[in-house]
Amino acid sequence: MNELDPALKRLLKWARQASPSKPEEAPYGFPGRVLASRRPARASTLFQELQRAAWGLSWAALALIVCGGLVLVSQRSAPPPTQEFSTALSFLASNLPR
Repeated sequence: MNELDPALKRLLKWARQASPSKPEEAPYGFPGRVLASRRPARASTLFQELQRAAWGLSWAALALIVCGGLVLVSQRSAPPPTQEFSTALSFLASNLPR
């Protein structure tokens, strides 16, 4: 049988000796310091807002076009008109008083 690498044996021995401990927590006040060190976001300009709105509307229009195309493709074509209508019309035309 193959022997394990001595370094791997040593790591496995250390893992068995490790005591389960609670996970480390962030120091007190750390979230406040992180938020304080964060740069404030720049306010977007009117042009950027309009551009974002135009992109959103264009994506919505594209989705509507694609959905409409799918509905159109999934519709069955109408059956051809039957000859009954033409015979009914000719019957009425021949029997109407002039």
